[in-house]
Amino acid sequence: MADTEHGRITDEGIAKLRARIGQGFPGRRPWRTEVTRDAIYHLALAIGDLSPLYLDEDYARKTRWGTLIAPPIIVQTMDTLRAVGHSGLPEGLPGVHSIWTGSLYEWERVVKLGDRLRADCYLKSLSEKESTFGGGRALYQTYEAVYYDQDGRRVGLRNDTWIRIERSKTREKKKYGETALAEWTPEDIARFQEEYRRQTRATERYWDDVKVGDALGPLLKGPLTPTAEIAFESFFGIYLVGNLVAARLYDKHPALMIPNEQGVPEPPQRVHWDNAFTQRLLGLPGAYDLGPERCAWLCQGMTDWIGDQGLLTRIEARYHKFNYMGDVTWVKGQVSDKFERDGKAYVRCELQCVNHRDEVTATATAEAELPHR
Repeated sequence: MADTEHGRITDEGIAKLRARIGQGFPGRRPWRTEVTRDAIYHLALAIGDLSPLYLDEDYARKTRWGTLIAPPIIVQTMDTLRAVGHSGLPEGLPGVHSIWTGSLYEWERVVKLGDRLRADCYLKSLSEKESTFGGGRALYQTYEAVYYDQDGRRVGLRNDTWIRIERSKTREKKKYGETALAEWTPEDIARFQEEYRRQTRATERYWDDVKVGDALGPLLKGPLTPTAEIAFESFFGIYLVGNLVAARLYDKHPALMIPNEQGVPEPPQRVHWDNAFTQRLLGLPGAYDLGPERCAWLCQGMTDWIGDQGLLTRIEARYHKFNYMGDVTWVKGQVSDKFERDGKAYVRCELQCVNHRDEVTATATAEAELPHR
């Protein structure tokens, strides 16, 4: 195994990162700058959210939005936090692995067809803790992006937090090594197919009719496959590169790249679809999803429920466990509060991603604006 796999968390590395707090990323190019029909379509398919608000222009034109809108998480592709050809995020500590632990999104309005967004991006905070997963020292890095539209008006923000852990220690500890990857029978697949056929979404929801304790979902996702994971990740760019682009990335960030079974350096993104690679690198049972994918599912759990006139304004997601290849997930939740603020009516909901092992792999608190009757 190459030495680049054995990155270390050091006082010197942490000090270099602390000097970066509040600093941005000049010279990086966003993966996407404009909300096109194709961008909306591709993201809807990547998430598995076939809302007519995203896909049917005639339908969307008759709603309060007057045009196609995009799945809310599209903003993540429109900043320089994870720019192609760079080390991505989190930065610093070459060869030290990173895993998404939480995301916070806020939206002041929907993102619409034709929007051109830019973002101010920077490292927001660092904190050091002990890690039971990493078997020792761990670092939490939080980044922020604030989004503005073509008229300079603020659209929203996101904060993402990663834990940094040393790969050699996670491989030695194998905290989750006893978890067995799922296997499904044709009868199981038929059951999931039938559940997918029954999936529906609300077209209207009024604040006046909502009661605390009302249920959301369940919304089925999975079984997770390498194909599904690549479909999601390809929408967001970053490490899905080859040839000259990959060679230049290797020149700039050699410790980022890990030799594959044929000796070719590749970015670590294969942990999201390659079981054998992930078992070898991290000692985990298999490949696992990208945290924001479950955030996108949690967002859909809300947008399916709030109806065509509702506006998702905030979600704070926390990723508690891995979502492995083959796992099946149900997004479910309930209304925890309803309130009015500045003349508008809102609901607050608590959501969960629950897998087929009955484990809660992610939770979220979300808020949405609903119309009055």
